[in-house]
Amino acid sequence: MIIKKLEIELTSACNAKCPLCKRTSILEKGLPLAISSYSIDDIEHMFNDVDLTDSKIKMCGVLGDPIACKDLLLITEYFLLEKGVGNIEVSTNAGLKTKKFWNDYGELSALSDGRLEVHFAVDGVTRNDYRVGVNLTKVWDNIDTYLEAKGHAIWQYIIFDYNEHELDAARRIAKEK
Repeated sequence: MIIKKLEIELTSACNAKCPLCKRTSILEKGLPLAISSYSIDDIEHMFNDVDLTDSKIKMCGVLGDPIACKDLLLITEYFLLEKGVGNIEVSTNAGLKTKKFWNDYGELSALSDGRLEVHFAVDGVTRNDYRVGVNLTKVWDNIDTYLEAKGHAIWQYIIFDYNEHELDAARRIAKEK
């Protein structure tokens, strides 16, 4: 079997409570939400016999943030180094993990010649109100660590009333970084 494009939700865990998120809606209704994640063993078992050469994989979440997956680095290495995936896009609010993780992930991105790209969902320069519960200082520290390690990135910025006035500053910072 050959797969050209694949979107994977690695985990249902997330540190944010974004108002329009399906996860937040489920939790606010008091419905059960099992927290689970794929392990590197799960991924290897699922994709061992699958040709992923030059495919595109998007790791994002309807319920979770891929960065919350404990095996994300190992899974990414498996896809890039063992399976020959052409492009991996990871969408995150960047509010989790250690500086070591972000440095290692940035180095992996740099070594992949741009085949690994992180899309940072940060909706503001000084405020990130939509990403409820996410520490903006930690987010910027994580982004800076990733970029200092020469990681490839895109800044995903949703315009809201609270952040619209920061667009010029956001554009300037994006160019600088």
